[in-house]
Amino acid sequence: MVKWVPLSAVGGLKRLLIGATLLRSKCSRRQSSVYYSRDSRDIWQVTINTTRRHPVSLASSFWKPAVTPFYVPHRLSSFTFCKSKMVNSVEAASVAESNGYDNGHSAGQEDLVDTPPLFKEIQIPLSWGHLAAKVWGTPNDHPILALHGWQDNAGTFDKLIPLLPPDLYVVCLDFCGHGLSSHYPKGMIYHYWDHIAHIRLVAEYFGWSRFSIMGHSLGGIVGSMFTAISPHMIEKLVMIDIVKPISTPAKFQPDKSAKAIESYIQVLKKLEQSPPSYSYEAARERLVQANNGSIDSKAAEVLMRRGTKQHEDGGYYFSRDLRHVIPSVASYTAEQHAEYAKRVHCPLLLITAKNGFVYEDKSVIEDFVKIYRDVSKGGFQHAQVEGTHHVHLVNPENIASIVGKFLSHDAQQSTLDNLQ
Repeated sequence: MVKWVPLSAVGGLKRLLIGATLLRSKCSRRQSSVYYSRDSRDIWQVTINTTRRHPVSLASSFWKPAVTPFYVPHRLSSFTFCKSKMVNSVEAASVAESNGYDNGHSAGQEDLVDTPPLFKEIQIPLSWGHLAAKVWGTPNDHPILALHGWQDNAGTFDKLIPLLPPDLYVVCLDFCGHGLSSHYPKGMIYHYWDHIAHIRLVAEYFGWSRFSIMGHSLGGIVGSMFTAISPHMIEKLVMIDIVKPISTPAKFQPDKSAKAIESYIQVLKKLEQSPPSYSYEAARERLVQANNGSIDSKAAEVLMRRGTKQHEDGGYYFSRDLRHVIPSVASYTAEQHAEYAKRVHCPLLLITAKNGFVYEDKSVIEDFVKIYRDVSKGGFQHAQVEGTHHVHLVNPENIASIVGKFLSHDAQQSTLDNLQ
């Protein structure tokens, strides 16, 4: 028997269930607090959920749900997902996702509807832990890997992807130390080249020989650098409000390396201390302020769905690894970055937001845009749109049609025809 849950009921479930991560439960008067995590391996690898009976990965035994478990009947599955006909928005989907069905543990015995899932959560096992990903759509011959920005997570695309053509298959990855992905072992340091190497590991896991990349900010940098070193593997590249990696003149690199090492030492000391705590509202405001006007409160809540977890005392904390604030020890000059840019031959869609961030001199940015235009063999497009650095999250409607048309299979065939 199929049981339907109206959207009004979903709203009721939201008020009952989301006692962790997104909103304080109205069933509890306990004051919420947020603190920054030292190591996500010591806590539950979940975001919104206050009702899960089993962990997604390594978990502490002290965790207690903030509200009484309440389950919606759901199909038995090895993945966390929601039914597309049960909900018609990403927000409602995230609420349904929180009801406790993962790792083969069903919340009930009945199906909601017999339709494909809107999205599902997966873990890609690696030697130090796993990389988490949020997968949208049905697998096809033109997979798309979506890469988020610095200190964001895979949820950054939650508002954009539902506006894209439904036949697209998009894997939104949490970089290591972000979202639901494992943190590196204690004492290690991150570098964006790690993310570039991990793309290859992800491709190996899925068995992809060719795929497209859509990246925002850091994700765009990582995508362009991977495209440069493995051009035979990339069909198309979308870079959202980023043109190139940040370059450092050679004469400044020694001092920058020294500061990076000092930062590394200071961060390791900070990780040994008790992390600061905040109320949910204060933490949300801190996230908004930290992004310098690029996101609003609603966008912050979207990122916090996947980027915050519940502490033993009922409060919340940001789960991204603090070591990501350490600057890169090694840097490249603009001339070196230009050599990588010259190897980006695939079709490229470059999107810049009119109210986005400016990282380098305008002349340097213009030089790289010219390089892309000159070397692209499959077609180069540069779109300037209204919006902030997080335009894909705050105003996804401003870029959805551009991105959708560029990544569609019809556009892929048109590109191939033009090359012949």
